[in-house]
Amino acid sequence: MTVTTWAEAKAKMSVGVNGAFIPFERAPDAMQRFVRPALFSTGDDTWELRTFGTALLCKYRDLYLAVATAHQTGDGGDKPAAEKFVVLAADGERTLAIPPKTVRWPRIGEEQYVSLQDLCVFDFGERAREHRFGTLDLKSIKWSDDAGLTVDYSFLIGYPTASSDAEINEEGAFQRFVNKWIRQDLQPDAPKLMDVENRSMFVKHVRSTRSSVVPDGLSGSPVFSIVRDAASDRYLRFDGIVTDAHADRFAVYPSVHIRDFLDVIVAETPGESEPTAAAQEN
Repeated sequence: MTVTTWAEAKAKMSVGVNGAFIPFERAPDAMQRFVRPALFSTGDDTWELRTFGTALLCKYRDLYLAVATAHQTGDGGDKPAAEKFVVLAADGERTLAIPPKTVRWPRIGEEQYVSLQDLCVFDFGERAREHRFGTLDLKSIKWSDDAGLTVDYSFLIGYPTASSDAEINEEGAFQRFVNKWIRQDLQPDAPKLMDVENRSMFVKHVRSTRSSVVPDGLSGSPVFSIVRDAASDRYLRFDGIVTDAHADRFAVYPSVHIRDFLDVIVAETPGESEPTAAAQEN
């Protein structure tokens, strides 16, 4: 007879995040530290930053990245220029706005996969280490194409526009802008006729007690699942990022395609092997 030790039993009730095991019931809220409002520098003295959606901070191999959707950026008009993206980092008593070294978008040549161009990756290089960004290490998680797994719970973390608020001081002057994050319970759903192509579909869980929100601002929000294998060992799975949403229905860019593009970026990094697919860099 096989006797399960306490350590083994505890591990089965936990998921690994950045080399540490977190009780799976606490894992969803713990992921918030890797998710940021997508902030863009405006150059304005009063409103120095602009929020446009959500971004995931992550590490892939030796790259320190922020991942968002391409449609969160633009030419600087209605949508902020991608080059203005910043991550806030503490530096003593100051807060610095750190820009990426490079910005990359996938370039898809095949018509049936053009919708997979809605991805934007910000590479911070050594700046992330210098300023100690909190990044999710993707090497220890599962991806959307991993087979043989049973989903226990799916969720998203994001910063909807409706949850943002401006704080005003006693003199009635603008003091600071507050971005509030939300978590939503999800379950997978089958594709429907009008869904965006090449997406995984999720809907609000039928037993969720969380309030529905207007999805504006949830573009770029990561979707995760707590999954288990045949041995009942649990893992965190990165399902992808939200690209489109209508009410409580979310179209998610599958993480397998994000991983493929990150491999392209690694291959194009000096000192690595030759690239295997096309990428557009700014």
